[in-house]
Amino acid sequence: MQATLLQQLVHKLAPNCCLWCQMQVQQPQAQLCDFCHAHLPSLDLSWVEHNALLLPQVAQGLTHPRFDSLYSLSWYRQPYRHWISQWKFQHQHAVGELLCQLLYQRAVLYQQQGGPLPDCISYTPVSNKRLQERGFNQAKLLALQLAEAWQLPCVSLFQSPDLVPHQIGLNRKERLANLKGKIQLKQRPLPAHVTLVDDVITTGATLDYLSSLLKAKGVQTVSVWTLAITRAF
Repeated sequence: MQATLLQQLVHKLAPNCCLWCQMQVQQPQAQLCDFCHAHLPSLDLSWVEHNALLLPQVAQGLTHPRFDSLYSLSWYRQPYRHWISQWKFQHQHAVGELLCQLLYQRAVLYQQQGGPLPDCISYTPVSNKRLQERGFNQAKLLALQLAEAWQLPCVSLFQSPDLVPHQIGLNRKERLANLKGKIQLKQRPLPAHVTLVDDVITTGATLDYLSSLLKAKGVQTVSVWTLAITRAF
């Protein structure tokens, strides 16, 4: 998107600082300097059919996933580790905007490279209590970026009436136990292919659980998009 003359003027008078190195950015509206943007860690999945499940590092940890493909921007490393934490727990909305922009840009590239598109996009739900605490559902905001990039509907397919305990530090078995009965599939028609969005995939338990709910109701293909993949499955 081209910057307006006013935005260019504001940039010259008071340029933004890069959200990683804190140096001045070179482009109006940018949140990273050109150097940091060019050196962001990235997963090139075009050579494995746009599917991180085909990477040995992922396949060894995510055994028998219920979803069919996984796409991610990066491994869970800096600066993504820092940014995701700042967004979710410190309410750093500028960082959230940056992560949404990066996901949008990758979604556009993915489509240009011929990646298969779903019928609709959905996202990991949060309970009303957690939504009130945080003020937003980061998975929904990310899902909206895919919907805009691909011109497809973003649909709320799940509800979480009960608070799911925090999953940080839990193994896969413990996470699945936390989820049972806490997330429900809404009663609505379901398409053949759904893309689910979350910020990070750690053990895969949450996305596995959501995928099993969808496939039990006839969804044929579930693809998953995340910002980052941890290496500790």
